Amino acid sequence: MKVHICLVYLLLAATASGGMAAHAADASLEALLEGEFALQEGEPAAAAAAYVRAAELSDDASLSERAAQVSLLADDFELARRALARWRALAPAAEALRPAEAQLALKTGDQIGAAIALRELLHRPKGWREAVRVLASASESLNTSAILSRLVRDDALPDEFDAWLAFGGLAQRLQLKELGEELAERAIRRFPENPRAWLWQAEVAQRRKDSEAARAAIAKAVQFGPLDTETRLAVAAQLDALGDPKAAAAALASGEQDDTTLAGRAAYLARADDESALTELYESAAAGAESATPARLYLLGQLAELREQTGPALDWYGRIGSGLQREQARLRIAVLLDKTGKLDDALARLRELQASDSDYGEVLRDAYLLEAELLQKHQRSDEAIDAYARGLAIFEDDPELIYARALGHERRDDIAAAEADLRRLIELDPEDADALNALGYTLADRTDRYQEALDLIQRALKLKPDTPAIVDSLGWVLYRMGRTEEALPHLRRAFELQRDAEVAAHLGEALWMSGDKDEARSIWRVGRELDPDNRALKQVLERLDR
Repeated sequence: MKVHICLVYLLLAATASGGMAAHAADASLEALLEGEFALQEGEPAAAAAAYVRAAELSDDASLSERAAQVSLLADDFELARRALARWRALAPAAEALRPAEAQLALKTGDQIGAAIALRELLHRPKGWREAVRVLASASESLNTSAILSRLVRDDALPDEFDAWLAFGGLAQRLQLKELGEELAERAIRRFPENPRAWLWQAEVAQRRKDSEAARAAIAKAVQFGPLDTETRLAVAAQLDALGDPKAAAAALASGEQDDTTLAGRAAYLARADDESALTELYESAAAGAESATPARLYLLGQLAELREQTGPALDWYGRIGSGLQREQARLRIAVLLDKTGKLDDALARLRELQASDSDYGEVLRDAYLLEAELLQKHQRSDEAIDAYARGLAIFEDDPELIYARALGHERRDDIAAAEADLRRLIELDPEDADALNALGYTLADRTDRYQEALDLIQRALKLKPDTPAIVDSLGWVLYRMGRTEEALPHLRRAFELQRDAEVAAHLGEALWMSGDKDEARSIWRVGRELDPDNRALKQVLERLDR
């Protein structure tokens, strides 16, 4: 409850004339305050009862609206009906009344009432936004899925593409795959010359793993040019998802250029490893750099780094005078100084940044992370742990710092400290799949507490299915438990999902121990090509004398 509401009712109580009016105002105010205190104590049921009591004693429609909202929040449908009745009596034309009635109908299984209310909303200008919000607020109800399907198949959606897209997103959220695909198909027929409709079709095709259909839909979208920047970015993202970053960069290159499109082109060309195109982009972006924005200067610094031109990169970064890019550039300057053998200068720059009054807390936090990373790189692990500790003294319980320190402890073979940090992360967020997996993997790899490790990894996998690192952890703990035949499918799956040197180390070891030594050698060879310095890969090859 906002403070000004309390003040209004205090004034009403103070100025009410006559015994009955004063008594009603006093009783309403008392109930109102009771409801607010109940909300603050986390007791929505008690709050709803008090708010409805206050509303029925008052002629203020806004109080009835608040009573309805709190009752719906508490899922007390009888109280919600009473609040809505009072609201309807006081303000029958209130714009927010119909959405609340639709929400109650959804929650109570009144499909006919909900459908009527939602159709009325869909006839209002921009009323589809409220309709989507109401449906989303009751997303756990089976009625919601049924009514959404009915609205779509009865062609009740307004003739506005953004509305169709919003309902498509809702269908996806409700896991109504067929309905989502039907919406995308209907959108093509309703908006055949809207490139975003074809891009939606491409997205659906990609989810079906139909690359050919996705490409055809993208080709159709680009026929309706010239496309605005937002649509070109969407086209590029679709092409990149198809594994064609070079085509993604080309899509962004056609049309007006700004800092966003140039940065996107640089990212896609780097992914495509197209050095000549990166050089051309660099030279184009550098033209007129005297009046370049901080974002453009930062991009030029990144491009110079990609071209391994440390001097020009330092120069571009040094030209940035203010803003977020300036602070980010200070981090990149530290990286480049270390690269040129000036670790002490790099550390000094980072500590200067840490002591600054920068408005960008995330950058300050990253300065501690980067300092520790550089120290780890130079085998100064004790100092790295100290850097994390200094960071956590400022950014208490920061997940990034805790997670990185846990990995630092593990590298120093301080498994107890690593476990403590990872358990702290899980305490802060019991559904942190990365922390669950990291702890499970650490226990599997560095202790004999295999069953505990397996339980943690399985929890992580439920939260993030098909995540390569977690699938690898599952295979690794099964292998460590002596269940090699069960482990191999998971390790193979992890390697299919992501070609990674550490996964190669695990898969190769399991294959070797199962007797398939030729395939093990082949997998390790790929691992060495990916990352010859990978610690896990080196350890397994040394252990098996390979």
